[in-house]
Amino acid sequence: MSTAADGVGADTGLWALHDALFTLNGTFLARALVGLSLGGLRTGLVHSWHSAWGLVSAALMFGSAVLTPWVVDRLGPLGLLGLAGWLMWVVWIVVYGIVLLRAEPGLPTGR
Repeated sequence: MSTAADGVGADTGLWALHDALFTLNGTFLARALVGLSLGGLRTGLVHSWHSAWGLVSAALMFGSAVLTPWVVDRLGPLGLLGLAGWLMWVVWIVVYGIVLLRAEPGLPTGR
C-alpha cells in the first residue's frame, strides 16, 4: 500500500514490477485478439478490416511483450508499441461489442 516507510527504492521496484507484468500481459491479450479476430472473420461476424485491425494490434502488443527488458529498462519509443497496440485493442473491443449487440440470435452471421 505505502512504500514510504521502506525507502525510495521500494516504490521504484514496485513500478518496475508493475511495468513488467503489464507489458507481459500483452502476450495473452495478443493471443485472444488473434483468436477472436480470425474466428470472427471465418464465421462472417466481423468485416475483414476489423479482423486486420485486431491482428495489427496483436502484433504490436506481442512485439512490446517480447521487447519487455528493453521497454522496462530504457525510456524511448519502444514503450509506444504497447501503447499503440493497447489503444487499437480498445477500438477493436468496442467495435466487436457493438457487432455482438447487433447480432440477431439464431440467424446466420455470414456477410
